[in-house]
Amino acid sequence: MPATKTFLMSAALVAWALAGAGCSAPPRTQSPVVPTQDPAVAVFRSDQERAWRQFRFGGGLNVVVVDTRLPAELSWRYDTHGDYSSSPSVAGETILFANNDHKLYAMDAATGHLLWVASADSQLMSQPIYAGGSVFVGAGNSDAAIWAPPFYKLIGDKQNDLLAFDLATGKQLWRMQLPGSGMPTPALVGQTLVHANGAGLVYAVAPKDGAYRWRSYLGSDADMSQVLDGGDGRLYAAGGYPNAVFALDARNGALLWRYFFGTYDGALSDCPLASDNNALYGMYVRQLAPMQTPYVPFGRPAEQHVYSLDKRTGALRWDRLLPRVSGIIPAYNESAIPLLYAGTLYDGSAIAPVVSALDPRTGAVKWQVHVNGAVKGGIAARDGVLYFGDLAGYLWAVDARTGLIVGNVKTDTTFNVGSPIVLNDSLVIGSHTGATIAIPLRAIRHSQTVAGVTSQ
Repeated sequence: MPATKTFLMSAALVAWALAGAGCSAPPRTQSPVVPTQDPAVAVFRSDQERAWRQFRFGGGLNVVVVDTRLPAELSWRYDTHGDYSSSPSVAGETILFANNDHKLYAMDAATGHLLWVASADSQLMSQPIYAGGSVFVGAGNSDAAIWAPPFYKLIGDKQNDLLAFDLATGKQLWRMQLPGSGMPTPALVGQTLVHANGAGLVYAVAPKDGAYRWRSYLGSDADMSQVLDGGDGRLYAAGGYPNAVFALDARNGALLWRYFFGTYDGALSDCPLASDNNALYGMYVRQLAPMQTPYVPFGRPAEQHVYSLDKRTGALRWDRLLPRVSGIIPAYNESAIPLLYAGTLYDGSAIAPVVSALDPRTGAVKWQVHVNGAVKGGIAARDGVLYFGDLAGYLWAVDARTGLIVGNVKTDTTFNVGSPIVLNDSLVIGSHTGATIAIPLRAIRHSQTVAGVTSQ
């Protein structure tokens, strides 16, 4: 499959971008990195050149990365011209960010300096994944090309692609055109690249050249919900209209089971799935005072549910209405992203400024904490502390066991669905206004602003 033209910055243009984009970084200094000994964390060692195979590593969706070649604490900021809807990835000493301005950025993890930037024909909202020297992302927007709920909708009304770039240079290697938006993050499953798109199709291709292997038609569109490699020979996906969760055979995409939710249950297509050995976890919003037409439109009042399904059979294990979590459905990004950590399930909310902690066995609510804005993005956890951003522009540190606030930092940007990761002893997160921030964890815990990072 022929490659398409990719824009690469020249050295002079990179220098201009660094001068004009507002990148603030201290001189690079080395300090010892002490990897966490938290037994509830599976640390990703980027200094060992491992592959990043799926959205937030799959499983519990907790991203904790260590690279002993980098300083223990990272403190920098880089401003772009498009907001972030994705999580960053780390490849060695490089951070990869996909941005809604149609660009894929590679930055020096220690300083935030730009290494290269590549362009796509549409928005990049999926988390970059990589293996074998190639980076994979999906491209496409969140606008409806066909809108016929509750029976069907097709998301992505402009160019939609699955793309591969060279990890070292950003050169485009191949492009596969998709019938629906490529917003969801693809997954590398063995030697196959699998991707769900906004037309309700799951494609499997060869990572080397994008050659077609198989496809499966689900009929439910995927907006930001990923293909999850369950580690059990199965792939899991969620979609909208009809609202459902699916299990597929990882070898050939054959449908194994499907669980339907109600026609007034929205955001399933927006919510990435989390999993453990036995169950899947997700959330949805149920419209209150339903309209005559059975679907969940934005601007309507809703309540939030968290649910669990059996991975083997698809049977519902529990469905929990979250207390005190209700509000108005936003036009975009209707869901939150669940986190499994240390025997507890955590979830934010797109309709209320609340983070909830639940027992993953029963769905019983352990605690809830009110913050200053909706928490749509993912949550990162380490050493008993949850770290996340909210739509009011705050970064939070919360005790994972009790829900007590440890500290918070006000910034001059806001945090939508761009989700944080922990890299060494810092939080790295993209923002709704295009700022990429690396801030020491201790600064958040101690409620300390960082000049040039939390504000320009």
